[in-house]
Amino acid sequence: MSKIFAFMAVCVIVLSMTACNSKNTITNPYTQEYVAGQGNIQGNVNVDYFIEQDIRFDIGADKDGVAVFKNPEEAYQALLENCSSGIALIKKEFGLSDISQKNYNEYKAYGRQVSTGSEEERKEANFVSGFFDIYENSFS
Repeated sequence: MSKIFAFMAVCVIVLSMTACNSKNTITNPYTQEYVAGQGNIQGNVNVDYFIEQDIRFDIGADKDGVAVFKNPEEAYQALLENCSSGIALIKKEFGLSDISQKNYNEYKAYGRQVSTGSEEERKEANFVSGFFDIYENSFS
């Protein structure tokens, strides 16, 4: 009996760890270039602004013409590397848990609302909100 209980406990722990560490599944991948005003492209995203920050922020569009990152995982990694001060400011000012691919909506909501920190930190925090406006399109 105790072997069965121990086995079940290990299974539950492994499944829990797998679920917590899983990444979002891309449901709306990049399928076309994003050129505002052409074809079925929606919105008016400044693609050049994002690429100037880091080439990994390269933006395309999904089949419906919605802006998405061409490689969302690389873009997310670039965000962590390039905006660590802004992310830390959002976390501190609003008492959030560490940023992840599962809880980014809080960072999206609060990035444009920061009122403390240096000008550079506030700029990064604002970029975080804009980043997640596009990032979420790959998953919704």
